Amino acid sequence: MIKYDVGIIGGGVAGCMAALKASQNYKEKIIVIELGSYYGKRRRQLEGALGSFVGGDGKLYVNDYQQLLDTVDGRTVNAANKYILKQLELAGPMRIIQDKLPSVATVKKIEAAGFDIELNHHVQWSPDSIHRLSKIIAEQLENSPNITLSFNNETHAITKLKNGFTLTTDQGEIFCKKIIITVGRSGWRWINKLYHDMGLIIQDNIAAYGVTIEMPVNNLKDWNKSHCFLQHKDLEIGPFNYSGTVIPEDHADLVISSFRSNESRWHSDKVSFPIIGFKEVSEGQGIIQTERLGKLAFLMFDDRVNKDKVKNILSNEWPLAQIPEYSWLKGAIEELSSIIPAITSKAYYHVPTVLPMCANIRLSKNLETEIDDMYVAGESAGFRGIMAAAVSGAIAIDSACK
Repeated sequence: MIKYDVGIIGGGVAGCMAALKASQNYKEKIIVIELGSYYGKRRRQLEGALGSFVGGDGKLYVNDYQQLLDTVDGRTVNAANKYILKQLELAGPMRIIQDKLPSVATVKKIEAAGFDIELNHHVQWSPDSIHRLSKIIAEQLENSPNITLSFNNETHAITKLKNGFTLTTDQGEIFCKKIIITVGRSGWRWINKLYHDMGLIIQDNIAAYGVTIEMPVNNLKDWNKSHCFLQHKDLEIGPFNYSGTVIPEDHADLVISSFRSNESRWHSDKVSFPIIGFKEVSEGQGIIQTERLGKLAFLMFDDRVNKDKVKNILSNEWPLAQIPEYSWLKGAIEELSSIIPAITSKAYYHVPTVLPMCANIRLSKNLETEIDDMYVAGESAGFRGIMAAAVSGAIAIDSACK
């Protein structure tokens, strides 16, 4: 059995950034195990090296890492963020696009409807810049004497031992003194099964699902092309995305609606935004119900992402009207129509739309779980967004190697 000091399970954004920092700052023997392929063709958009950064829209919301402050102390988060920004700038300068508020009149409508507004300052990367960064990271990892890369290799089981972990993979058993779980957005169901089997879950009673709205951008002129989030009670609207297209995003046996704009083939005169409801269900059923509702919608529309008029939701003439869990959407759209009147006449909805996420687990300030020497980062730790994944990956490798 091959032995390593640290095993990184998942070679997406968090995993690659953790490995990159290890190659530059530590001498521990480290293996990165990734289900998807190396820096080349992917089976699905989100699997493989650098995960959703390569397969996504190329937007980095620069404040995403702020959510780590609920778990990790500010000094540690800021140091890791500086490190990540330095690595990203290897592929070119980071031009931050300052998000704008909608017009004063629209903001007043939003506030009157009881919604909070969160701006999204961001960097829009082009595919060329992303591939340039991928090559830089690949070269550094390949030339590092302490990093082993194991792609197209699925981890089937993790066994905790007294002095480490045994990982059962497609390519045999691997022993690691410590492990960092970074399976990312595409591994949300895998990570929840692992947390369940290891008894780590402290709360799993929220199902996150809804629809993605698409409509002509000229119906939101007063929004100043703001990429903001709107939040109210158990609803999350946004981010608002412009000049792109809603496309299918593969998750093995489930496909959900997603957004792309960073290539000319996706360009359009549309704006799109998800409406997600965070609905309370029985304890232990949150992820199960999220997956169930996503699969049910997928099957009802012949294994594809469906597009139809929003006005059919309001008249209960849409297929999902027969599913009680979707009954809240009519009221949410009516509420939103006080802010965006054209949503009832000019907009289309796309389903399935679910929010892949993990159940809540306890984490220490260094991202260690209740199982000694097992760390998590990125979406495996409940942090949403590419920047949060990158920064938490850097924190996790520091914790595992120090």
